[in-house]
Amino acid sequence: MGNNSRPRKRRTGRKAPACPPIGALMRYRERIVRVIAEASGQRVIIESVDEEGRAFRSTVKWASLTALHDQLF
Repeated sequence: MGNNSRPRKRRTGRKAPACPPIGALMRYRERIVRVIAEASGQRVIIESVDEEGRAFRSTVKWASLTALHDQLF
């Protein structure tokens, strides 16, 4: 009875990425983006502005986003 046959999960020390809050400003590659909505498969919809001033939306993985530092520019 005391023998449990379930395999144990290994802990790798990495923290699972968390979905950023809606409306948060974050960094994606070299751009500053705003999180619009959560999508499926650990992805979010972001909005950013291109060089010509046009706003566009795209879907990226949570892990690709990083928090902004104390200074924007």
